[in-house]
Amino acid sequence: MESKASVSIVLCTYNGEKYVREQIDSLLAQSYPIHEIIIQDDGSTDQTWEILQAYAAKYTVIRTFKNEGEHGVNANFLSALHRATGDYIAISDQDDIWERDKIETQMRCIGDKLLCSGHSRPFSTDGSFAYFDNRPRNVNIFRMMFLGLPGHTLLCKRTLINLLPPIESPVFKVTLYDAVLSIIAASYDSIVYCNKVLVNFRRHAAATTYNDYSSSLPSWRNALTELTWSLNHYKEIRKKVVPIFQGKLMLMEGLHSNIHDFIEAREAMRMETKQGVFAFLRLQYLLTKNYKKLFHTSGGGPIKLLRAMLYPIMQLYMYHQD
Repeated sequence: MESKASVSIVLCTYNGEKYVREQIDSLLAQSYPIHEIIIQDDGSTDQTWEILQAYAAKYTVIRTFKNEGEHGVNANFLSALHRATGDYIAISDQDDIWERDKIETQMRCIGDKLLCSGHSRPFSTDGSFAYFDNRPRNVNIFRMMFLGLPGHTLLCKRTLINLLPPIESPVFKVTLYDAVLSIIAASYDSIVYCNKVLVNFRRHAAATTYNDYSSSLPSWRNALTELTWSLNHYKEIRKKVVPIFQGKLMLMEGLHSNIHDFIEAREAMRMETKQGVFAFLRLQYLLTKNYKKLFHTSGGGPIKLLRAMLYPIMQLYMYHQD
């Protein structure tokens, strides 16, 4: 009988006593056999560590680690990812609930790609904003270099982890590890998206990445709000976002991909780091030329073309709550 490829799950925790039991139970209930569950705590001050120790004592598949002091999201996940020994690595947040067939589905989907994602269905028990967008995601590099895939949906080949830059890299000072994974995999046209709910994503105000994105949902009113706000705050926000683009550009310039989309996307990112009318127009040209690859869903139409022309301005709205 052919043995199945081994899968490690990496879960990072911090003050997660309220929800972490439900998530660990959903990891243990996976229909695909799990090689190991690595749980690394970032110096919790509640009962999270005691909960983890109780699970580890009961289930030998669980390996627990505790940081000395707080490392933060990137350092914690990057360290934990490098502890994994499986052929494939799945990433977990502490407060979600996985579908029982999440790993099984992704292992069927991933094929020869480096990275696999799928739908994350938000839910809330505290009144936090939760909206489920069930459209399949566009995973082209033109999309991923601006808006990557959420870490809690990801399963990747070990090869992708080995392509990550060191934690000292400037990109980790300006964006999260899941965005970096998304950019690297998309640069090699190596992402597959499963059109299926994989994760039940708990939305609550105490979560590290929580924000109310109701004003960014697709509508003419929200588009007008984004454009107006971005025009009014253009110079101010550009000062904040240029360092982010510089970090992403440094990452992309360190990759060795000959894929045409990547080459043009990297040139667009270069223009994002520059000032002046020429850089703006060059960026606008590249985004308009590749407008079918830029937005949440692939494909085209006159509205998307117009949005691509305005994207160098409207994208700034993404940073209005930072």
